[in-house]
Amino acid sequence: MKNFDLKKPLITILVIILLSVGTFFGYEYVTEPKIVDGVMSKNIDEKGEPIDVTTTFAPGDTIYFSAKQNRFWTDKAQVVWYKGEIATENRFLVEEEVIVNKANYFTANLSVPEGLEEGHYGVTIYVKGSEIMETNAEFDVKK
Repeated sequence: MKNFDLKKPLITILVIILLSVGTFFGYEYVTEPKIVDGVMSKNIDEKGEPIDVTTTFAPGDTIYFSAKQNRFWTDKAQVVWYKGEIATENRFLVEEEVIVNKANYFTANLSVPEGLEEGHYGVTIYVKGSEIMETNAEFDVKK
């Protein structure tokens, strides 16, 4: 009677499990959002991280939108600003070529020289060249 060697089947099962887990996490990494955690702030630090995070601004405030880079290969993005709800017909400014900073954030500064009127606003961010929104944020301007 031959001895049954368990090493080969056990190694085969472990290899299959490791390949399956690796494939799953690789797929998740590639298909999940590339830009996450969009926040509004009144200021950013020297590295580019948002500070003074808020969702309410005065008409003359400096308004920053910051979103965290979630994939090392994503280094350019497009930011779109909206007055009212986030909808195509409410777009009022597109900011091209937002580049990731030292803190791994994409940061856009809403530049409206005359200031914003009171109301509800929104902002979205897209990977440069993509039509799929990665994340968004909403904020209010009040006197």
